[in-house]
Amino acid sequence: MGMKQLLFLGVILILLATKCQNGVTKQTFNVHKNPIDTIFHRAALKGVFASLESLKTSPDSIFSIFHIGDSHIEIGQFSGEIKNQLESKYGKSEEAWMYPYQFFNVHSQKVFPIDTIGTWKRASIKDPHDQYPLGITGLGFYLSSETGKLIFSTNSNYKSIDKISFLHFYDGEPLAIQVENGKIHTQVISKNTAITEITFSNSDKKRIIHFNKSTSLLIYAMKLNSYPRRGISYHKFGVAGSTLKQFVNNTPLFMEQLRAFKPNLLIVSLGTNDSYIDSLNEEKLLKEVRMFTEKVSRYSSKTAILFTTAPDTKYEDRRPERLTEVNRVIRTIATENPSIALWDLQHIMGGDGSIDAWIKKNYLIFDHLHFTTAGYKLQGELFMEALYK
Repeated sequence: MGMKQLLFLGVILILLATKCQNGVTKQTFNVHKNPIDTIFHRAALKGVFASLESLKTSPDSIFSIFHIGDSHIEIGQFSGEIKNQLESKYGKSEEAWMYPYQFFNVHSQKVFPIDTIGTWKRASIKDPHDQYPLGITGLGFYLSSETGKLIFSTNSNYKSIDKISFLHFYDGEPLAIQVENGKIHTQVISKNTAITEITFSNSDKKRIIHFNKSTSLLIYAMKLNSYPRRGISYHKFGVAGSTLKQFVNNTPLFMEQLRAFKPNLLIVSLGTNDSYIDSLNEEKLLKEVRMFTEKVSRYSSKTAILFTTAPDTKYEDRRPERLTEVNRVIRTIATENPSIALWDLQHIMGGDGSIDAWIKKNYLIFDHLHFTTAGYKLQGELFMEALYK
């Protein structure tokens, strides 16, 4: 190999290395200096920015966000950084709907001061069952024993428990529950979904809710002490191991619940698990996602849609063979529809192969599929920088 060829090869390697490092830290990736607007179709968020601005002056405005995804969202740190920054700037509204991941995963964050009695099981889009129709959360839980209890206790985060709310399946029958010193109120919000609120009249430190087994008992999410006020209402639902295809096809109540809540913004962060499926059919997935976005626009026309691409990852030292196809589907959806915005996380990370640079910076845990707290926080910071650009 001649000297000119060696020099040319060296330049190519330097350029590739630079590309892979791009976006690893704020020092190497500055949103404000980057000539590429990192939110594609920013005009699709025009209503979002107008509504956010109105929060500064309107005393009763609530800006609602639903963020769905896989384990990256279930972990809660990427979406949590976005939530914290928005709440810091615009104020916090009501408590968000949350799924009790701690029931079924000992490593999940303990979001509720709660204990269970009886046998409770999880319903998931990963294993759909006609008896347990799922919706916007992608998950639910139900009682398989004849009786059961949920026991809520006060702690440093919840010094009192004045109200407990359940988002649940509804078939014309109320939740089969009994409580002491509590008033039960059920509001039907759609054909198959209702919200049951329990308000308490005393100051007990422990709240016990008794459940009876029922074929219609399916709870999607819960929240404590939720009283709406001006600010951000950020609801995040992740299903570890789930795919974009599963969220699109295995949530029969998604659209009716979306229409009931009418969020200002729907953020979709999926695709990581799809990218490891060797048999993925790109054309079929594109068709399904396209139909999904068309339904969102039809059922909740004022809800803005923002997709994020799947990040660069490497699981068991195996690169996701279908990452290119999955992210091409997501980019195509955004490209062909000016009403859909896109935040291209993989591009911001540095593109194909950039995961190795992120690993060297200790932004991923041992499995090289999930990020460290610092890695997720950085993603959230970069997202917010792009949003505010």
